[in-house]
Amino acid sequence: MGIIGAGRMGTALARVLAAAGVPTALCTARCDRPAADPPPDCTPATLDDVLWHTDPVLLALPFPVAVGLVSGPAGRCGDGRILIDATNPGFCRDRVVPPGLSGGELIASAATGWRTVKAFNTVPAEHLAATRIGGGTVTLPVAGPADAKPPVFDLAGRLGFEPVDVGGIESSREMEALAVLMARVSAAYDLHGRIGIRIAELDRSPVGRGADVAG
Repeated sequence: MGIIGAGRMGTALARVLAAAGVPTALCTARCDRPAADPPPDCTPATLDDVLWHTDPVLLALPFPVAVGLVSGPAGRCGDGRILIDATNPGFCRDRVVPPGLSGGELIASAATGWRTVKAFNTVPAEHLAATRIGGGTVTLPVAGPADAKPPVFDLAGRLGFEPVDVGGIESSREMEALAVLMARVSAAYDLHGRIGIRIAELDRSPVGRGADVAG
């Protein structure tokens, strides 16, 4: 697979993917500059190499850079391949997404040559290898076209997450809001990004416990 963005998120993802045995090419958003000092077992690549020769491709860029990239030729060269959007516009200082929409929807509408799936935006870069929470597995929400999700589910599973299908790309709205909420909770309780979510069915209450008895 390919990762566009050699910052904290892109480098961290490349590291855990390589550790999981997933061949990964890492590049920057600059056409003329391959990634410098990639993690071990990760291939430094140019933007063109990733855009044309890897599948899936993951965007690990600041949202304005990502949407600017896919609004040009990069958004039309996918030939139906999968584009994973891991961006979080809610972390931008200025409002960059119109009310009622999400960054995932904007990227999907601009990247007309790709099938865009929103995933990995709810996992802090520093703790991508921490996939256990409260005795269970960290949940990874995945939103996008149904036929594009299986490879993303497989990828999430190989990294140790429990992927959950949360619907179409419009569910990016809630996923991006969740990422902002998690960051605020992390800051309020000095968790330093060591925070995750687990979505699971509640245990059934023992018979008689909390029962509402009439009469």
